[in-house]
Amino acid sequence: MNFSTLFLPLIASVALVACGGSDGNSGIPDISGKALTVNGPIDPDKLGATLTHEHIFINFSPPDHIDPEPTNVNVLTPARNPGGLTYYPDALAEVSRYKAFGGKTIVDLSNFGLGRDPNALKRISDDSGLNVIMGAGVYMRPYHPRDMGSVTVDGLMKIIVDDITVGAQGTKIRSGVIGEIGLGEFGNPDQLIPNEIKSVTASARAARLTGAPMNFHTFVTPRAAHEVLDMVEKEGVDLNHVVMSHTGNFPIAELVKLIDRGVYVENDFFGVAPGEFGAGGPLDVVAGRVADWVVALAAKGDKYAKRILISHDVCIQGQMTFNGGGGYAFILEKVVPLLKGRVSQEVIDDILVNNPQRAMTFVRPQELVKA
Repeated sequence: MNFSTLFLPLIASVALVACGGSDGNSGIPDISGKALTVNGPIDPDKLGATLTHEHIFINFSPPDHIDPEPTNVNVLTPARNPGGLTYYPDALAEVSRYKAFGGKTIVDLSNFGLGRDPNALKRISDDSGLNVIMGAGVYMRPYHPRDMGSVTVDGLMKIIVDDITVGAQGTKIRSGVIGEIGLGEFGNPDQLIPNEIKSVTASARAARLTGAPMNFHTFVTPRAAHEVLDMVEKEGVDLNHVVMSHTGNFPIAELVKLIDRGVYVENDFFGVAPGEFGAGGPLDVVAGRVADWVVALAAKGDKYAKRILISHDVCIQGQMTFNGGGGYAFILEKVVPLLKGRVSQEVIDDILVNNPQRAMTFVRPQELVKA
């Protein structure tokens, strides 16, 4: 997979967005105050209980083996795929269980290189009755397109902008969040590589032009996380619409520092069957740990409770209920009951509904910051 064959017409037209019109964002629709689902913009108060970091469909096969063209959802895969989540009947059953527990919206952060399938996401939304928000942007280095080193910052920016304003992968299905933006090598989480810096810069510029929210895959140290936020701020993005995923293992003091900058912090990747992926454990014990984390951070005050997000980051077979995992309903089924009596109902409502609603709402498009 590479950008040059997939998106060459978009890259060539980058000047139309970067330089067009007196405000620098000619042709960019203003959907500020709305959330953008695969079925179009909606009022944020229609989102309801929302999971801000999930994967309904994902393919962890090497990028060269991922079909870059829009996939016919009737032939996603004829059976379960151990390298990801690509079997439609399983997906529909699992998300429907989430809906039965009161869930309303799922944010799917499978983006470039992870087997993103706009048509399948729209179909799952239509069949389940759930809102689905689709991600854009570039994931971690192993999943970068082959020509990631040669695509320009503005070229990548235009690709992301087009996903949000026109439609992804030749469809008219639009992305409603930029993410998950991959950060961090497994062996060196304290230093960003050049292509990650390019991705952060392009994503921030796309967020500035479109008003879209951002979500970072934060496999980095707290110091590097702040470095990323510095880059995002430099491009003129309001950090109040940025989510830092995978920060559940950060010390509470570091989470406080991040929230003080305006971002949302997210605890995710849990509900794995015991023994799976090295992250499993008795599900009741895991639920207790998540609840303890919420209680500890919420105790810092209302400002901090209003920046808490929790999600499962469902991405492997071991998280499916038929494999003994918690599925997409784990938070509603197991974690929320453990929060009752330990935090107020207002805090629970913030975490499940109000915080995601604010995080996923578009702001007014603005021209790029001049160098």
